[in-house]
Amino acid sequence: MRLKYDLVAAADFGSVAEEWADPHCDLNHMKLTATGRILFWRGGSLWIGLAGEPTGFHAHHAVQIALPFPGGRVRFQGLSRSWTSYAATLVTAHHPHAFEARSQLVAQIFVEPESREGRHLLRRYRNEGIVALAPETLKQEIAGLAAAFEKRVSDAALITLARAAIDTVSGAIPQPMKSPDARISRALELMRDRRGDSIPLRAMAAAVHLSPDRFRHLFMKETGVGFRAYLLWLRLECSLSAYVAGETLTEAAHTGGFADSAHLSRTFRRMFGIAPASVKLQ
Repeated sequence: MRLKYDLVAAADFGSVAEEWADPHCDLNHMKLTATGRILFWRGGSLWIGLAGEPTGFHAHHAVQIALPFPGGRVRFQGLSRSWTSYAATLVTAHHPHAFEARSQLVAQIFVEPESREGRHLLRRYRNEGIVALAPETLKQEIAGLAAAFEKRVSDAALITLARAAIDTVSGAIPQPMKSPDARISRALELMRDRRGDSIPLRAMAAAVHLSPDRFRHLFMKETGVGFRAYLLWLRLECSLSAYVAGETLTEAAHTGGFADSAHLSRTFRRMFGIAPASVKLQ
């Protein structure tokens, strides 16, 4: 995942929920805290709560939607290295940026580009980078997420609100969309099921009846990222989920298939701009 996410240094998040089971990442839910919650579903995640220190400059595979609670603002730093304030914003996949919302309550939604929702977002925003969203068009969704968080509604209810916000941002309406290649869709399923394992490209190509070269080309065409880079994202998502759920950094690294905590920390910092140890759990 996503799981898919910009984490905020020194933010406390204490609840993890998943709609789907993974043999390598079967997590127990942590006790809910008043500070924040992290919820995962297949193809996306919601991080909602109080933000802390700014992140470093980084890029990640997911599309990011940042929705500060009513009256709030978030700041993003793009390729120009200047900071810009937003009432609501979206960052397209793989776009370098830094994020700051110190002491703000904010809902951050991360969407994998290969998911149905991600494909809608890509169709609308493509590679625009950091995009200012019109807060008036999201007024109902932002207010709903804020009220639901304050009332401590169920995980399922929060996930429903987050996904409704994604649909509003994407302008999702029933339109013909090119179906993803069935072989790559199958490969993505297999990779997610085995995301804590070492998966050679040649073995995955054989599993979906393609030559390695054809698989490599088709995977890039369908996902916009190379096979190894996507697998690394899935492994990081797995480790992140395990770490937030209470595993030690070393345990979480092994859960996601990393050699050790140092390898996980380097990857985490490169993709999220902070060290995983700066994510404080309650």
